Amino acid sequence: MRVPPQSAGRVVSTPQPREPAPARSAQPAEPASPAVLDEATARASVERFFAAFAAHDLKGLEAAYRPDAKFKDDMFDLTRRSSILKMWEGAPPFKSFKSEILAVNGNEVHARWVVEYEMFGNPIHNEIDSRLTLDSQGRIASQREDWDERRWMSQALPAIPRFLQPVAYFFMRPILNMKMGG
Repeated sequence: MRVPPQSAGRVVSTPQPREPAPARSAQPAEPASPAVLDEATARASVERFFAAFAAHDLKGLEAAYRPDAKFKDDMFDLTRRSSILKMWEGAPPFKSFKSEILAVNGNEVHARWVVEYEMFGNPIHNEIDSRLTLDSQGRIASQREDWDERRWMSQALPAIPRFLQPVAYFFMRPILNMKMGG
């Protein structure tokens, strides 16, 4: 190949074809953080949830949770709405149920509910502290509940000596979580 005299000693580069610019998405970017709900909307969402829960209304409960909702309490650690609904579906009928919203701070709701029912033929009175985080549409994104597991165990399984109840609870927890599908 012959090099033209004017380019001798210089490096000549051949222009490369330009790649087309990446296509822009027609959808707007997701906001950095979810919209903060006003107190009335957050309160109404949680009240609808508790009404559905008290009535064992599975369709209402399904509407209350995001598909990727997370639930954690002293017995369960669930990471899907389907698992949470399976847990609630297995709840025994309530003899009484009362709920109260204690505080609303943006998308965070602190509530308390008290329920009475029978488990294994034994009467149960359980008081639950519930913290719910809602998404921008008022659906439950996460729920954390705390209750007195020792008191519950002594009511649900009174035939098991108190010193062995933590052992029974230790074995019950993973079995029930696996049954719910995590």
